[in-house]
Amino acid sequence: MTGEAGVADARTSVEWRRIPPDGVSAPIVRSLPYLELKLEHPSLDPSGYGDRFFPDAVPYELDGASRVFYWRPAMASSIGTPVDWRLVCATPHDLVGFDSLPADGPPLVTDGQSSTTLVVDGTIAGDTTTACVASYSVPDVSIESRSAGRIELTVAGDEYSVLAGGRRRIGLPKRRVEPIDGEGASTVTPELVVRFPGWRELHHPAPEATYRLFPSFGLDIDGIPDPMAVPTTVDELDETALAAELGVDLSRRPYPERVLWQAFAYTAFGPHVDITPELTQLETGHLVVRTGNFRTE
Repeated sequence: MTGEAGVADARTSVEWRRIPPDGVSAPIVRSLPYLELKLEHPSLDPSGYGDRFFPDAVPYELDGASRVFYWRPAMASSIGTPVDWRLVCATPHDLVGFDSLPADGPPLVTDGQSSTTLVVDGTIAGDTTTACVASYSVPDVSIESRSAGRIELTVAGDEYSVLAGGRRRIGLPKRRVEPIDGEGASTVTPELVVRFPGWRELHHPAPEATYRLFPSFGLDIDGIPDPMAVPTTVDELDETALAAELGVDLSRRPYPERVLWQAFAYTAFGPHVDITPELTQLETGHLVVRTGNFRTE
């Protein structure tokens, strides 16, 4: 029964459609070295704010495995196929797989038709502040080699190494830039931040697919009614109550996976979404959600 908006035990009927799992391209699930790079410009005044309610990448430990879980696609310019990758590298702009080393580093800025977007301060696949400049000379970054315990890079002609679990901030030569939305040129000192968490179990939607990918949460979608009477509070989804009704014990999930549950709940059962979501569960237990907004299959 649907209650009135603002009532704690209100209900909103949400329809969903089940699709066969064999109609969905298999996600990437691989254990391999995972590197993070970001080129920051802390002295610039930001003109863009990339706030994200849920980060695209969620790292956490589960059953002894160190995961990094990408529930939204973040891959645009990978080299080779995932089965051949020797390393993946994440930036605030992209996730790139490399099938051989040495290799040129991934994109560290975003080029537009008449400007370049630089990161002022940012996180990997999360909140980022940016600034647009008229032109920019990107420093040369090459990933030379990797092992289980170390990554070797060349940055602007100098060699650097970072141990697994380590982080390094590399100051680069000053550059003169002209902000698109500012007054006159200014001098900035870029900083390349390198972090090498080591080997990680990567979960990511299939290349070129744009569905949303989630862990199983211990959920069997055969038990989800269609339509679903979604619990709401103040006319918004109550994702905790939804978990309880579907038999998902959030207290037994790591906190980061509870963030993924929120993303899943709002994507699949948000009461204000006017497009019927399509759901399936893969043999691996992964949950897949598609809507018309990001459907490519």
